[in-house]
Amino acid sequence: MNTCAICRLPFESESPAVLFISAYGAKRVLCESCEALLDRATAEEETPDKKEALDALSNLANHMKDPAAFRALGEILSGNVADEDDPTPEEEAEIERVLAEVKAEEEATPKEPSRTSVWEYVISGVMCAAFVTFLVWFFFFR
Repeated sequence: MNTCAICRLPFESESPAVLFISAYGAKRVLCESCEALLDRATAEEETPDKKEALDALSNLANHMKDPAAFRALGEILSGNVADEDDPTPEEEAEIERVLAEVKAEEEATPKEPSRTSVWEYVISGVMCAAFVTFLVWFFFFR
């Protein structure tokens, strides 16, 4: 059973509309009536229906107890919904600076050719010879 984030009424639904996802990963969902109100309130054209939906949502918001849901609803209604995945200009500048530093460090460090130790060849040869010896013994001298 789900509880609406706006009106706090319990409801049954297989796939309710999600108002937002909390920092802990919990979905704050909407019942069908609040979802319809929100759809009408965020419509593009200015109509009396939009004004009524905004008034109804304002009345419901006055009784909300979840501050995060209240904040999310306010952002949606004001149109200031920011995508958290998009970096801010300051973050983009920081990312570019770090990438430039990494590239400069990679260019500054000389690359050494990979050296294979003589012992790696000796150990591989001994293992192959032991395996061939075992196969000869197993098939011919048993």
